[in-house]
Amino acid sequence: MSGKSRYGSFGSVNRHDATNIATEKSIRAAANTAAASDVAVQASWAQYVQNLVSEQIAEIRDGVIEGLREGINEQVGRLRRESDCNSAKLERALADIRAAKAEMREAIRTELRAEMRAEIAERTALIKQPADGVPGPRGEKGEPGSMPVVEPYIAGRIYYRGNVVADQTGSYQAKRDTAKAPCLESEDWTCLARSGADGKDGCTIRSRGTYDPAKTYERLDIVMLNGSSFVAHRHDPGPCPGEHWQLFASAGKRGQQGQKGERGERGPAGPLAIAPRITRSEIDAEYNLHLDYTDGSHDTIPLRPAFEQFEMETGRT
Repeated sequence: MSGKSRYGSFGSVNRHDATNIATEKSIRAAANTAAASDVAVQASWAQYVQNLVSEQIAEIRDGVIEGLREGINEQVGRLRRESDCNSAKLERALADIRAAKAEMREAIRTELRAEMRAEIAERTALIKQPADGVPGPRGEKGEPGSMPVVEPYIAGRIYYRGNVVADQTGSYQAKRDTAKAPCLESEDWTCLARSGADGKDGCTIRSRGTYDPAKTYERLDIVMLNGSSFVAHRHDPGPCPGEHWQLFASAGKRGQQGQKGERGERGPAGPLAIAPRITRSEIDAEYNLHLDYTDGSHDTIPLRPAFEQFEMETGRT
């Protein structure tokens, strides 16, 4: 083989190797570009997937939160409704209890009143009712009452309250203890009768005994009543004592008690006492027991303290 051919063949081989090397470089570059492109695509997809996942997570989170909020609001509303319902039920129960308590109290009071009335009626029925006795005999007529004695007036003498004197001008009764002479203007004397000029139509004191409302009295009539004497100021003076009656002499003060005498013999038994009977008994709204008797008298017995004591001892309110 010639040299030329030999060198020419060697150069051809070198060019072919160079071409292969360039092609390999191109392939590598393309591979590197493709790899870089894949990395970018993968990175883009990764970012997209991450954004999508974040959005889904946010939506799921918002849905969960909203669901929890609605559930909580629903539970709170249900609890409020149940609480309001329970409060209403409690109020109705308390009202029923108060009404039952008031009704029970009224029933206890009514029963207590009925029991007390029955007890009082039973005890009242046990009171022994006395029988009317036979009227006793009429007593003997007493002695006539005494009248103050009219004395002639003596100058200088002391007269005491109630003394009656007479002189030429008339008759007078002393209003107080005095030594002054009687006259119409005197403050110590009351003129009972004035002397007439000629003796006609003269008035003088006239004793009429014990006062009797059925009798007719005239001026200067003197009557006895309850130990005192009264003189009439005018004709038909009306009831005694009264406006037209003058106290003539009053009953004296009771004297001091004397020494106790010896015990006398026992006398015969007297008639049975006639005790009044109960004609009516009634309890008013203030728990007072009213009793009326046959003699016209009346008693009132307060029972409220007894009722309060009974309620306190039995524990009733």
